[in-house]
Amino acid sequence: MMNILIVEDDFIIAKHLQFLLNGFGYEANDVAPDYHTAVDLLAGKVFHLAILDINLNGYQTGIDLADHIRENYKIPFLFLSSHEDIAVVNAALQSAPHAFLQKPFQKITVYTAVKLALKNYRLATLAGETDAEEKQNTTVIKDALFIKEKHMFTKIMLADILFIRSDDNYLELHTDKKKYTIRETLKNMIQQLPANFFFRVHKSFIINLNAITAINYIHVMINDIEIPITNDNRNELLSRVKTFS
Repeated sequence: MMNILIVEDDFIIAKHLQFLLNGFGYEANDVAPDYHTAVDLLAGKVFHLAILDINLNGYQTGIDLADHIRENYKIPFLFLSSHEDIAVVNAALQSAPHAFLQKPFQKITVYTAVKLALKNYRLATLAGETDAEEKQNTTVIKDALFIKEKHMFTKIMLADILFIRSDDNYLELHTDKKKYTIRETLKNMIQQLPANFFFRVHKSFIINLNAITAINYIHVMINDIEIPITNDNRNELLSRVKTFS
């Protein structure tokens, strides 16, 4: 039986979607109203598909959850949205969903979106296996970034990066010796960094966990630099470091 996770903070919409999916013969018995509930459910049960509302209660959005799923679980996901904002839709597409379901939805559009998500995931998996075979003999440098400066690319070791700050479509990469500026988004950058060393503490900041010198209720300290941290991210960060009191 195929288990489907529904992540939707509107109770009525979630129940309607649950009713339709169960009617198609799927198991859609798990509903999460927010990011953290969804993360807990994903950690404790096997799901074969996730339906994610883009807007959720709390700091993290459905897009953040999609990134979490892509990094940690090999399952397809589709976005549920009433958005007509092109910027929001483009941001969602960056997470490479396997289908899109627009609100208000109908029975046939739900059925089609689920089937399309499953099909696209299978095709992407097959393509990924082919790419992996072709890249077996390719050497990838995983512990460094190469930043373009003038007419050459400068190698920066990931371990040397203290924190990364977002400034619209540009990023500032801060090391002990120098600040590098590149044209990139924070979201794309965090996907290229090892999650066991780098953590997004705020919508505008990524930090190197090994560079932390202190943590309080509203800031992370790296040397004498105060970096803001949201309450949710602070709790998650503290769960990943050893603390004593």
